[in-house]
Amino acid sequence: MGPSLVVTFVAMRNSCAVILIAWLLAAASVAADIQLTITKKTPLTGELENLVTFGLLKEMTCDTHGNIFSPSNRKYGNAINAIVRFPPDANSYTTFTIDSNDGLDGGTITDFDLEPNDELLVLARQVLKYSDLEVPIEFGKSFLIRFDQSGKVLSRRELNLDINNFSPTGMAVLQSGEVLVVGRHLERDRTFLIVELLRSDGTFKTRFTLNPDGTKTSKGKTASSPRVFFPTAIKANGMIYVLRGTTTEPIYVLSGTGQLQKSIQLKPNDVEFDSAKILGNELIVSERPSTIIGAATGTEARAGRLRKELPIFSLATGELVDRYLWFNETAGLACATTHSLTLIGQDASAKGLNWTVFEAAPARSSKNDPSASGR
Repeated sequence: MGPSLVVTFVAMRNSCAVILIAWLLAAASVAADIQLTITKKTPLTGELENLVTFGLLKEMTCDTHGNIFSPSNRKYGNAINAIVRFPPDANSYTTFTIDSNDGLDGGTITDFDLEPNDELLVLARQVLKYSDLEVPIEFGKSFLIRFDQSGKVLSRRELNLDINNFSPTGMAVLQSGEVLVVGRHLERDRTFLIVELLRSDGTFKTRFTLNPDGTKTSKGKTASSPRVFFPTAIKANGMIYVLRGTTTEPIYVLSGTGQLQKSIQLKPNDVEFDSAKILGNELIVSERPSTIIGAATGTEARAGRLRKELPIFSLATGELVDRYLWFNETAGLACATTHSLTLIGQDASAKGLNWTVFEAAPARSSKNDPSASGR
């Protein structure tokens, strides 16, 4: 074999290796649809079933012990007056209410968050006026209330928010004790995301807009989740992630001091969702609305169920990584870990469609190691 043929052969071999590696990387990046398997069901019974609220401004969340925290409406009204904590077996519950606070007896909770020591923080607002349908339409003062694990109020701090063209919808307490409040301003079909920073004593510090040109509010005039319209703030990885429930709006990543660091554009565009949870460098959400599956078989097809889709995005690239699937469109996502999910919804197999806590595990993904389950 002559020198030129050897060079040509080596070049072809290297080229084939590059093509193979590129093909393998492309194949590995294709999102997989992974079916969820229900491992345990626990019905909500008695007063707890009446207290738990689904699908409102603030979704459910969980602490490191697996306890579920859910907003709870004041009876016959649209205001949230309490947060309810209960374990996955739903055999007890603790209520964190604002109704015992002076000036907040008729108020509403806008957002809540958990501290590392399991204390509960609540952003509450006075309601000066309700609509005929008991919807808060005029607000007074805003407060940050801290509860201990038993539901006792430890502190109450008034927040001097600038509510001029600003509706607060989410908050996060910084390591310095300063408070970051996110919200929005709406003009025609565009939403402007606003951040206000307050000092540790609650006095106003600064305000800035994350998207100065505004962003399309939604795919239509209405959406199936309020989260599409109202931004939230999620603390994770030492940062604060500000996002709305739509991939049309980028995720804005702020430092622990509240400074904008970067934005992440999720793909594909125009996916609307709620119940965002961050796991390491990935974001899992509950897509809204669910998709009707014409090819469903068995019980799902006979019942005409809708498919629940839970997309998972990379926070490094914004790309869709995987998607969990389950045939229960009523379920809301409460907890998420790398190997399990906790959802709450109606149990179609039970008489009376009881609200139920579902513990679920992802089936094995064909694109991953077949010997490993979950992600």
